[in-house]
Amino acid sequence: MSSFSSLVQLLLLCLFFCFTTCLLRAGEAVAAVNVSSISKVQDAKNFQVYYGQTFKVIKNRMDGKSYLLIQNNSRMATRTKYCTGRIKSFVVPLSNYSVDTELFPVSFFERAEWIKYLGVFANVEARANQVYDAVKENYLCLTKAAESKTTSFKPVAAWLEYSEGIWSFAKESYKMKYVVDAGGENVDESISKNTYNISVPDDVDDLHAILCTVDVVFDETYVADPPEYNISTFLQNINVEDQSCFAFLSNKSVWRYDKRIHNSTTFDWLDGGISQPQLVLADLIEAFFPTGNYSTTYLRNLAKVSCHSKTAQNLQKALSA
Repeated sequence: MSSFSSLVQLLLLCLFFCFTTCLLRAGEAVAAVNVSSISKVQDAKNFQVYYGQTFKVIKNRMDGKSYLLIQNNSRMATRTKYCTGRIKSFVVPLSNYSVDTELFPVSFFERAEWIKYLGVFANVEARANQVYDAVKENYLCLTKAAESKTTSFKPVAAWLEYSEGIWSFAKESYKMKYVVDAGGENVDESISKNTYNISVPDDVDDLHAILCTVDVVFDETYVADPPEYNISTFLQNINVEDQSCFAFLSNKSVWRYDKRIHNSTTFDWLDGGISQPQLVLADLIEAFFPTGNYSTTYLRNLAKVSCHSKTAQNLQKALSA
C-alpha cells in the first residue's frame, strides 16, 4: 500500500514539474512579444481590429470578411489554420496591436482612417497613425481658420450635376459638411431636392431662380474628356444667356474637381481626395475666400483660364525629387 502511495506521489510530482515547465515556457514566449505601436480607430465605422498577445484579427464590416494575422514565432502559428469563405489566416512577423474605438460623425474622417486598416497588414501601424493624425490635425486647423474669416454673409455653394439634359443637386452629406467646414453655406435643400429638365421652360426658370442665390458652383458633370470641358460647355448645359443675375459667374467661381487627373480620364479626387480631406478643404476655402496666392490641388476654376496639373505619375516624381 505504501509503495502504491509512493508511486502516486511520484506521478503527481512529475505532472507538477511538467505543468510548471509549460507555464514558464509560455511566460517566456509571451514576454518575448514586443509591444510596439498602439493604433486607435477614432472615426472609421466599417472596420475593426481585435488583438491578442500573438495575433491580430481584422474585420471588414463592409464585406463581412475577417483576417487572422498570427505572429510567426508563436505556437499558434504552428497549430492554427483558418481558411473559409469569410475567414483567412496568415502567418506573418507581427508585434502586438491594441485598438480602441471612438466614433466621430464625419464621413471623410471615417474614410481617411482606412490607412490604419492597411497599416495593420503591413505592420506599420505607427506610420499609419502618424499620417492620419497629421491629416486630422491639419483639417481641424483649417476649419478654425475658416471660422475666422470675416464677411458680411457666408458664401452660398451648390454641387451640381448634368446628365442627359437633367440638372440635379448633390445630396451627399460629406460634401455638405465640406462646405460648412470651409466657412460656406449650402443652398437650401428645400428648393434643391428636385431635378430640372433643361428642355422644360418652367424647370429652367426654377433652376435659374435657385442659382441666382448661389455664390459658388461645383460642377460634377461627368464627361469623357475632362480637359475639354470649359466655361462655354457649362453655360451651354445650363442654358444661360444673360449672366448678370448669377453671382458665381460675375465672381468667376465655377469649379470642377478634375484638375488633378491621370491619362486625361482618371480623377485623383476619387483616391487622393478620400485620403487627403484637408487638401480638399483647403481648396474649398480658397474658392469661398479667394486669396490668389494659393494653388488648389483638386479644384479647377472653369471661369478663369486654368490648366490641368501634371498627371499623378509625373506629380509623384516631382514630389520625390
